[in-house]
Amino acid sequence: MTTTLKAHPIWQNLSQALAQIDLNQIARQHLQDCKFEIHGYWDENDQPYETIRFKQTPTPQLISSSIGVTPNQTGNTYWLQLRYALNISLSVTVGELLLILNDSLEVIDENWFINVQSPYVVAVIDHN
Repeated sequence: MTTTLKAHPIWQNLSQALAQIDLNQIARQHLQDCKFEIHGYWDENDQPYETIRFKQTPTPQLISSSIGVTPNQTGNTYWLQLRYALNISLSVTVGELLLILNDSLEVIDENWFINVQSPYVVAVIDHN
């Protein structure tokens, strides 16, 4: 017997719950809280940067979301993963922001993927 969740009501319930939340606002608020700067960034070539700043304020656009369940001894822990494109304009993307939120919609982890070569990014190399 094959089990499938394809037509399960969980997807409708999740879609309805997410529709009530401004998911792009979560990223906008996170960017504001960070003052549009990233400290202690390492790029894909393991180059450390002291600070990453944006010359123009990027606009986050949700590109994917997923839910997760981490089982533990006292019950399950639920989390939401949101991936955003960081756009300067409709045609210019300077990177991505990945936020992990707990079930209270608090950021518990973040990952940045920034094009440090972009003319819209100021990347200060860490020489230490």
